[in-house]
Amino acid sequence: MRTQILATIIVGVTEWLAERSIRVRRLLTVVYDRLYATEWMNRPPAAHSRFTPEQIIARTDIFNAAADRYFAEQTDQRFLLGKPYTDIDNFARRFFDIGVVAHWLRLAPGDVVMELGAGTCWLLHFLNRYGCPTIAVDVSPAALEMGRQLFERDPLTNWDLDPQFLPYDGHRIPLPDGHVDKILLYDAFHHVPNQEEVLREMARVLKAGGVVAMCEPAPGHSHTQASLDEMDAWDVLENDIDVEALEERALACGFSRMTVVPIGLPLSVEVPVGNLRDFLMGRELGHYWKLWTTAMRATTYVVVYKGEYQPTTRNPDNLQARIEPAVDRGRVTAGAPIQLHVRVTNTGDTRWLCGTPDRRGTTQLAADLYRVDPDTCIDAKWSRTLLPRDVPPGDDVLLHVELPTIETPGEYRIEFDVIAEHVCAFAERGSPTTDLPMTII
Repeated sequence: MRTQILATIIVGVTEWLAERSIRVRRLLTVVYDRLYATEWMNRPPAAHSRFTPEQIIARTDIFNAAADRYFAEQTDQRFLLGKPYTDIDNFARRFFDIGVVAHWLRLAPGDVVMELGAGTCWLLHFLNRYGCPTIAVDVSPAALEMGRQLFERDPLTNWDLDPQFLPYDGHRIPLPDGHVDKILLYDAFHHVPNQEEVLREMARVLKAGGVVAMCEPAPGHSHTQASLDEMDAWDVLENDIDVEALEERALACGFSRMTVVPIGLPLSVEVPVGNLRDFLMGRELGHYWKLWTTAMRATTYVVVYKGEYQPTTRNPDNLQARIEPAVDRGRVTAGAPIQLHVRVTNTGDTRWLCGTPDRRGTTQLAADLYRVDPDTCIDAKWSRTLLPRDVPPGDDVLLHVELPTIETPGEYRIEFDVIAEHVCAFAERGSPTTDLPMTII
């Protein structure tokens, strides 16, 4: 206990001094660099083991043809079609990678996802089962044919989502502008020779506000023995990903910003229960920092944005609405039509999607009917009114609401809420509902 109190005091005093003295901040920076900066963090990116950047670009079509030959001449198709289950040595890492990438893509059922360098499409098959329309794009028709077989083998494949398998020439992606919501690259971009050209194509087919997520090997990959063996055997490209250079290219090709997610499976550590408090207080931080940098030496997770990302009601963040009926109280004859105007304002940060009620995230104004005395819910799904268009944060829409007739005279109240179909009612996320008293005569 004394050690914990002392550590807390030392940290507090140090932070207090650092806020007030530039000399203390500089001293702490030096101490930090000496304690935690590793040789790997400070070394410049290694050059490719075989080719100059100009040679790599000049050999684009050769590398792409080699990639198709790699899949066409594989004798162990059982391994390729069985991934990730047949990839025994990397089984845990595959699922860890998928979790990181899916999280930062902000995936939701209904998102149109393109995987560039999809290979045998095993990852897209997961997303098809999840509810995403998928588009597999690869320079290898042989790989895509295996991917189609993988989809066809599974009786639970969702063919209603129209999964697509598109070969491309390594230069132009065969999709119209702004066609996809998300782009995924898993262990693929380091095989791309003409990265700037492909980045421009990715930016073109991605919708404004869309996200790209990549999981790639870290710098030095082309120098590993496994990479050298692959290049010797198949003449494929095994390249290195330098995130600083990649950011420069991405921004020049139409993207707005890029981030790195500094995490990896080697970072997951076991801490003895008896040492947990010391761990949370920062003891042995240098040891865990080295594990962290080691994790980043194995895998790099990159997230690239086209414009400002905005959550939607398919995968919402802060759902808030202001609901304002045009009247304070209603008075209608029993059995007569009930019509009124209701203005609904998006006061949260999530874009409300219009659409059909069967689609996840379609936003509607909901009206539930209650009897006043006693306060009893008569119909919790009394009326739903679709939005005529998407409603971004800060915008509002005026709805013409036609409610079912009420046959029995009496005092009622109508409770209005906004709902995102197959996601939640806004009230469940803390958004206020609005009551409209209604007298039926």
